[in-house]
Amino acid sequence: MATWTKKVMFSGLPRYLEQLLAACFRKEAWDVSRIPAREEERPPANIKTYECTWESREAGMALAVENIDLLIYRLERDPAIGAQRLDAVLRMAAAAKVQRVFLLSSDEVFAPHTEPTEDAEPLPQSETGALFARLEALGLSFRAQGLSVSIVRLSELYAPGQTTSDGFIGFFFGAALMGRPLPRYADPGDVRCGFLDARDAAYAIYQAAARDFSGPFLHIASSEGTTMEELYAICGKFLPKMEESATVRETKGRALLKSTIAEEELGWRPVRPLAAGLEETWQAMRKMHAERVDDVRAMARRAQMERLRQRIVPYVENLAGAAVTWGVGLLQGGTTVNSVTAFDVAFLYIGCMGLLYGKQQALIAAVFSLILLIHSLIGAGGDLVAMIYNPRDFLHFVSYFFAAVLTGYFADRASYRQLADTRVKRRLQHRYSFLENIFKENVAVKDRLYRQIVNSDDSIGRLYRIVSRLDSVETENLFTQATSVTADILDVKDVVVYVVGEGGYYLRQKVRLGSETSRMPRSLRVEDYPYLQEMLKEKKIFVNRSLIKGLPDLAAPISYGGRVIAVLQVYHLDFEQWSLYEQNLLSITVRLVSSSLGRAHAWEQETAGRKYIEGTRILRVEEFRKVIEEFRERRRMQPDYHVTLLPVRFRGENYRELDHKIANSIRAEDFIGATAEGIALLLPDVAGKTLDMVRERLLKAGIETGESLSL
Repeated sequence: MATWTKKVMFSGLPRYLEQLLAACFRKEAWDVSRIPAREEERPPANIKTYECTWESREAGMALAVENIDLLIYRLERDPAIGAQRLDAVLRMAAAAKVQRVFLLSSDEVFAPHTEPTEDAEPLPQSETGALFARLEALGLSFRAQGLSVSIVRLSELYAPGQTTSDGFIGFFFGAALMGRPLPRYADPGDVRCGFLDARDAAYAIYQAAARDFSGPFLHIASSEGTTMEELYAICGKFLPKMEESATVRETKGRALLKSTIAEEELGWRPVRPLAAGLEETWQAMRKMHAERVDDVRAMARRAQMERLRQRIVPYVENLAGAAVTWGVGLLQGGTTVNSVTAFDVAFLYIGCMGLLYGKQQALIAAVFSLILLIHSLIGAGGDLVAMIYNPRDFLHFVSYFFAAVLTGYFADRASYRQLADTRVKRRLQHRYSFLENIFKENVAVKDRLYRQIVNSDDSIGRLYRIVSRLDSVETENLFTQATSVTADILDVKDVVVYVVGEGGYYLRQKVRLGSETSRMPRSLRVEDYPYLQEMLKEKKIFVNRSLIKGLPDLAAPISYGGRVIAVLQVYHLDFEQWSLYEQNLLSITVRLVSSSLGRAHAWEQETAGRKYIEGTRILRVEEFRKVIEEFRERRRMQPDYHVTLLPVRFRGENYRELDHKIANSIRAEDFIGATAEGIALLLPDVAGKTLDMVRERLLKAGIETGESLSL
């Protein structure tokens, strides 16, 4: 048989613990995903990440689409959002039918210097501990409502990959990396904490998931505590020589959790030594810090060089262009104007600067070109003042600036257009992102609707199940399914179906479901119940709004051929179920039942010749076997519903004579059928003294019976 891949989702976990858990679960073929608890710069590439927040609808859709087996969520330390976010997470988990939720808590919910087990009462001594205690209580309130929530309390964790913001060890090693003074304690030998390698913790969490742990509390902690004096002695072997802070920290340490359940039920114990794990964590943090410092320095150098390039290169290229233009002028006899073609090379220089860098560099190039031109004219014997009044030279001067402004205009316009295109591109990217999110939502809604149709508990899925389960032409099976479907659709336990007798004076109990229905009457006289009279006449649903004792909470008629043939009655509704929604569901259910019964009745009329022995109401062997199996199913649904199979002894009578003798001694809902051994009666809801009465009645009619058999 094919097995479904189990799925786990993380949220709010520190990156190093998230990576360890992902590796552990993937090793056992779990599908891993995550929803970030807050916005992050770069999500991990090796874990499927949903870019949404728990406050958005997308998170609920992600849970519904993923069909999560286990959600692991770390409680927030921020009191402003802790309770609100946890409430949203658990509500979405309940709505998405998440099978189990692990809430990662801390040992801070207990008083220092205590060794609490899983069943100990929280006694927080700090604001963070009090917050965790409140969040745990919120999680347990959802557990009381049916959601499988387990509180997993962890000791202080450490592992390679930890950052300076991850817990006490991260802060402690971070101070050493940054050259800050280490924390100082008044009595380090009395300050005790429990330190646990995160790799041991990850394996313990996986063990709890693999063994379907569903208890309210689980402690995952080190086997013994460590004082600050012992911690400093261990870390002093590899930490650089650091001075302690002048300010003394007044702290009482932490509670030492006892992992009773983890050791006894999960078979887990921490195996990694503290000293080796701390040194490995320190080396990894130091390497990570060095790489980060190198990356920051390299990035700063690249940014500085880029700024310098963007600022200096245009001027350098402008000077180079001026030098090239001056060199060409020397080759042409000291002037930039070619004597053969009368083309001024300076225009090419100005145009290049304008098209490349815009109007500013073009005007600078025009000034350099003007200086070169004036220098060449003075060298040829010209006078500067005369040049200004000479129209030819003056127009030449002005043409330089005109070329600079013209080419610079085109470059600046292209730059402005590129900037505008960038803004348009950014808007298009936002629009594309929006459309992509809409597409993903549509896909999620499609998947959700598909699940609703085939196996969900909402109205669409319920109607699908009604149609599929009522797809039968066997009358007895339809009555059985009518009770089962109604109980499932309305989420109730006690349902009874009464069939209307000939003349409409009495109702006889046909099928019942639920532990409280055995006390319901086996028959009802219509004239004793006004609601039955009105229902048989008006064919409308009855709602017991006056809460009259002895009457059903809801009742609906099952009609066929324009008359009521049965009444479906529902008892002991919860307060939330007294709504128009429930009445509509019941109405749709009985309409579908009525339609199916109509098809079954028509089928029975067409096949009566094949079902019964000719001229009798005795079922043939195959048909009688189907009825027996149907009542076995009804018996499994309702254990206190007794069904008796009573063999009949006959002496020389033919089937018609036997049928005539039996007909007046049994009820309309009883069955006569042929078996491999002879003829038998099937008597629904008959046992004990009632069976003895049936035997006596049959004996008076001249029918002897054998040893009865209870289905």
